Order: sequence, then C-alpha cells, then structure tokens
Amino acid sequence: MAIKVGIISLGCPKNLVDSEVMLGLLKENGFEITSNENDADILIINTCAFIEDARKESLDAISESVKISKRQKSKIIVTGCLSQRYSKLLEKQFRSNIHAILGAGDFYDIVQACKSALNGEKFRKISEPSTYIYDHKTPRLTSTPSHFAYVKIAEGCDNCCSYCVIPQIRGQYRSRSIESILAEINGLFKSGVKEAILIAQDTTYYGKDLNDNTDLVSLLKSLISYSEIPWIRVLYAHPEHITDDFIELMAKEERICSYIDLPIQHISDDILKKMGRGSTGKEIRKLLNKIRDKIPDVTLRTSLMVGFPSETDEHFSELIEFIKDIKFDHIGVFAYSPEEGTVAETMTDQVPESIKQDRLTQIAELHASISDEKRRSLIGRKLKAIIDDTDKSRNQSYARTQGQAPEIDDIVIIDGIAKKGEFATVEIIGTSNIYDLVGKVVG
Repeated sequence: MAIKVGIISLGCPKNLVDSEVMLGLLKENGFEITSNENDADILIINTCAFIEDARKESLDAISESVKISKRQKSKIIVTGCLSQRYSKLLEKQFRSNIHAILGAGDFYDIVQACKSALNGEKFRKISEPSTYIYDHKTPRLTSTPSHFAYVKIAEGCDNCCSYCVIPQIRGQYRSRSIESILAEINGLFKSGVKEAILIAQDTTYYGKDLNDNTDLVSLLKSLISYSEIPWIRVLYAHPEHITDDFIELMAKEERICSYIDLPIQHISDDILKKMGRGSTGKEIRKLLNKIRDKIPDVTLRTSLMVGFPSETDEHFSELIEFIKDIKFDHIGVFAYSPEEGTVAETMTDQVPESIKQDRLTQIAELHASISDEKRRSLIGRKLKAIIDDTDKSRNQSYARTQGQAPEIDDIVIIDGIAKKGEFATVEIIGTSNIYDLVGKVVG
C-alpha cells in the first residue's frame, strides 16, 4: 500500500505554493496524498514565523500533530520559516517526536526526508542562506479551487525593514525567468485556471536582480501577449518600487485586475524612517493620488503596523487622519512584535501591549465604517465576477470581483446556484452585515 502523506500549510500564499510543490514532488514519487490528518502515515507541518502570533500558531500545530503521531504511529516532518529560524529549539522542545526538519528553502528535499523518517533515520537540512526557487518544471499539486492559482515569481527579499526577519529566513531576492513563469501560467490555464495571482515578498522588485532590464511590467506584457489567462492579479507591491509604467499598464489592460495591494505600514515620517522604509508620508500620499487619478476604479488594499517602538499618540493620530482621508478599500492591521535579530528589537521606547491593542481596535472600528460606506456605494453597479463556490443547502453562490482577492477580502453572496469557476456579470443589490456584498447574476 502507498504511504499516505498529509500537510498542514500555515501562513501566507507564498508558503502555500511551497506546500503545493512538496505535494507535487511526493505524488510524483509514489506517495498518496490525504487531507485527513488522522489517516496520514507522515504529517508535514509547513510553518510560519513572521510575527509572534504566527509562531504560536505553528507551535500549536506541531503540538497537535505530535498528539496525532503518538496515537497513529505516524511520522512528523517540520519545515518552513519556524524551522529555518528555530530548528535547534524545536528539536530540543519536541525531541524524538519530530522525525525530520527542513529549512524554508530546503523543502525540495521532502521526498528524502520522508524516506529517512520511514526508515527510522533522523533527517535535518537547514541551508543558510536559502537559495532555492521552484520553476515551471517542478512538480506541483495545487490545493486552491481549480479556477485560480498562486504563482510565485520570486523568492527572498532585499529590503531592509528594521522590524522584519524575512531576508534572514528566505535569503536574497531571486527572480524566476519570464519564460519559466509564462510556461507555468500557460500550463495552469490549460488545466482550467482562470485567475493567476502573482506573488513574491515584493512583486514590484521583480527582475532587478537579473540585471537585464527585466521588470514586472515586461513580465506582465509577456503574459498579456503570450498567455490566454483571463485575470492576472498582482499582490504584495512595495510603494518604493511601483512605477508609472506599471500604473499605466494596469489602467490600460482589462486582464490585469485593477487591484493594488500596497503595504505602507505607517504614514508618519518619524516611524517610517525608523522602520527602514524608503518613502516619506508625502511620497506615499502622492503615489496613492496618482494611482487613483490614473485608475479611477482601482481597489486599494494596504497593511498597517501599530505600536512600533516610539510610536506616540501624535504619530497614531496622524495615521488615523490618513486613513480617514484615503479611505482604503481593504486594510490589514497588526501590532508590532519584537523579532529576534532585528534592529527594531533593540530600540528603546517599546510601546505597551495594552496601547497596541487599543490602537488596533480604533483602526478596525474606523475601517469597518469606511468599508460599509464603500460597499454601499457599489449598490446598483454591474461587475464582472468569478464564481468561487456554491452552497446548494442555502441555494447560494459566492463570487469575487476584480476588487476582491481570495481568502483576504470580502465576497459577493448571490442567491441561486451559478456555475463554479466561471465568470458572470453580477449586479450589486445590497450588503450583508459589515463584511460582504449581495448580488444577483444578470449576465
């Protein structure tokens, strides 16, 4: 009988792609993939360690998997960001309960790790720095719905944000070739994918390491010219690396979703400087106004951090007024947590946790009000949407417009059963609580 392998993938879509590559490699080598953790002979936990909450989630997942392992006599393999940073601590804490451990850039050795674990041999590989990135020839078993897929266009990061450990974990920025990305997307399209979501730690830095004038715009132009994928979505743009050419291309090309995910973190010049961000508050405002001027129907998402060391009430008030002024469509906000080995960890004037939580609440409440206003403004509009899922028991379908990225944004709830994975014209007829839109298919 084939050995059954299950995987728990934590963290961001970038980590999910790594998990899908592991699944592809395992399937190609004769392992059976199972979604039932209690049925697995080998259980892989692909961890995240970006912030404190992510580390806790990863440790909890490992602990739960160890309980399953003891009950089922299964093998445990840990990989990803947590193992890259804290492999020795994991080995000490879980001792013989972890049978193999791989670094964030070593997951391509998952087959050997599984074979060693089955043979009762310990397997450990942590490359420092990480240098691996998959390509279009690498086996991959997608786990998203069949009509959309994430495509990692680069790995690593060359930015030097004072609070972030990603460059230490993932290594220097390294771009895939346009040819490799194009080949992968064409293969995904043939398999039924209609939305390719381009991801990297910083998608707008794409190509700069290749030193041959390759950039995100040249990649997007190639995808427009040589692929038939209907929707191309770009996540994780950096305000310092967005160019006028990129904005103009998005404004012109209907197949590039009018959606910009632009993590700015803060707006105060004092805080931005201490964060190691290269933009000033004035430059960020100018960029956002330019984007909205050139792409009037654009959806803007951002990520914000509160409680960074030395953030005063005045700094926070400046951020609140900025949010009121810009009125982002979507905001992700999180509290600063000191990360071992970062510059920010050693900074004085650390902000008390109670103040961080209060500021999180204030922004969440403010954005909820803005979001409700934004959603109500869409009532009566007819928008192209893709049907993500259906629920026959409720006689409902669930869709997304260009302004809604999967898993992180709101959705459109539709009465009736539409065809999953297909595009439809949806008229927005209302809102559901403070989160979602309500629509009906009109074409």
